[in-house]
Amino acid sequence: MNIFKFLFSKVDESTNDKLGAYPEKVHVGAMPERRYLKTSRIMTMIAAAMLCGTIILACTIYILSPQLRSDPLLLAIDKRFYKLEPVQNQVVVIPSSQLVMEDHIKQYILLRHTIVADIDEMQARWSSENSLLRWFSSETAFHEFIMEKDINMARMAEGLTVEVNVRFVHRVDGGLWLAEFDTIEHMPEEEYPTVKRWRAVLETGFKRHGYPNRDERIKNPLDFFVDKYSLSSRAVTKDNKNAKFID
Repeated sequence: MNIFKFLFSKVDESTNDKLGAYPEKVHVGAMPERRYLKTSRIMTMIAAAMLCGTIILACTIYILSPQLRSDPLLLAIDKRFYKLEPVQNQVVVIPSSQLVMEDHIKQYILLRHTIVADIDEMQARWSSENSLLRWFSSETAFHEFIMEKDINMARMAEGLTVEVNVRFVHRVDGGLWLAEFDTIEHMPEEEYPTVKRWRAVLETGFKRHGYPNRDERIKNPLDFFVDKYSLSSRAVTKDNKNAKFID
């Protein structure tokens, strides 16, 4: 408070004129300089405040200056989910467990949808007792497959064979995976095969089964299994039928 008393004190107005006797003799009211006294003091305070503000702003800019930069980023359109994602580097580090899961999912899709002309081979592959497809499936998933199996066996008797081309396997989150694949169906009476495109959603995990012996245990040493499996069809046109990449 002392500085305000000093700056705005009434002492200047109450005291005698310190400029000498001349202003009093000629009746000049304390000279114009006295009228500028308070104004100059106020301007001094404003200038000091502006100087402090300038220093604060300069310090703020100095602190934020490392964040003022631009990083180039290449983006690509992920047509599986219709979103933008960064372009992957030429060398991508993927956990080995994820690669194993991708391989098991591809193997599961091939086992479930491939149909060959050998009926004995298909019966062994789709057996409900000790087949690899059985050990790769939960009770719920395999029960759903049994209903699908009866339809496929009836079509096999008509000469149907099916090839499977897995286009991609993508991990969505945790044990949830998305796969897309084509089935090429051949019938003896048809000149050209029928190409169908499917998307499969799989919920996977690891669970120990009640293997009857060591030989069956070796078929699925990681205890991989598909808990839920659902399919949805996609349209295939002549333009994208033979596409090598995701269209």
